[in-house]
Amino acid sequence: MQLFANQFLITLAGTVAILAGGVALQIELIGPWVAGRRTVAPLSAGRPRPRHVMPPPPRRPGPPPAPIGAAVAVAPVAPVVTLLREAAYPTPPLFGRRPSRAHALPWLLPKPVAQSGVAADEARLGDLTVRAASLLGPGHRCEEPAVARQDAYSLGRDTSGRYLIAAVADGLSSSPRSDLGAAVAAETTVDLIGRALARKADPAVLDSERILHGVAARMTEEATRRGLTAHDMCAVLIAGVFDTHSGADGRDCWFMWIGDVSGWQLQGQRWEAFAGDVKSDDGDISSNAVNACLPLHPGRAEHRRHRFPVGAVISLVSDGIGDAWTMMSEANAYFGRQWAEPPALGAYLNDVGYDARGFQDDRTAVTVWAGR
Repeated sequence: MQLFANQFLITLAGTVAILAGGVALQIELIGPWVAGRRTVAPLSAGRPRPRHVMPPPPRRPGPPPAPIGAAVAVAPVAPVVTLLREAAYPTPPLFGRRPSRAHALPWLLPKPVAQSGVAADEARLGDLTVRAASLLGPGHRCEEPAVARQDAYSLGRDTSGRYLIAAVADGLSSSPRSDLGAAVAAETTVDLIGRALARKADPAVLDSERILHGVAARMTEEATRRGLTAHDMCAVLIAGVFDTHSGADGRDCWFMWIGDVSGWQLQGQRWEAFAGDVKSDDGDISSNAVNACLPLHPGRAEHRRHRFPVGAVISLVSDGIGDAWTMMSEANAYFGRQWAEPPALGAYLNDVGYDARGFQDDRTAVTVWAGR
């Protein structure tokens, strides 16, 4: 009997010891978690706890515990900051009282595979600063069948690096592959002007008709290679040659164009056209926007030299931008303020993607800041 009593007491003592150890372990594990909840809300509230928890780092010796009743300093908790979408991703500028319904609709993909819906570049050559952007228009991207971006631009330089060469092309909507025509026209124009300047580095001797006949030939060759006709790849175009050398009274630049594309100069805080074909404020075409294009009419191009003052700002644009500057005073003034100095490329692209009812075409702009 005595032996049985001893065994019972030993067993009972062991059980109590195990329970006490378990309680101590739970307090050690839960205690820090409870203390943490008093100061910082858990970031994963409502989510299942991870299965694998990394062991805590080794504890470093710290100051001795404060005496009972002493005040304990608690480190302040940094607030959790949530960025608003509007703050991180500004919406494009809106002109007019109501936004365009097409502008807010999702983008659809064209058939067949075509060039990207967005293109943008920035560059510096000599004392010239450049921004360029081309964006698929809202009216081309929101309904089936979606249309490829029919605008294009190209940037280049001569072999010496003295001259910046820029071209903006706009494909005609009546041509089924005008997107391809615009891309070939812009790239070929910059290439042929660069070759001409390599032979004689003087824009005054550039022959616009000879250059555009070469562009038309390249477009026709590309159409034939793809089983298309010249009428399938029609586009209008403007190109400029900008001198990086400036005198006390400014610098000379050379331009050629065909169709409703245009060149603009910032005068104060407003844009004024100096080259190309622009629409009047009653919506009419001011010159040969319809019956002159590449590759069909290379002999109808116009050209001119223009002298710009020190610090000039010049833009070559498709009608998606030029029409807005001509027919919306609000838009002209906005771009005059925003592009008075070279903006960040993302901001420049955001402006090109402006929202306005009735303006659904592709938009392309190449802007040059002289001496900036």
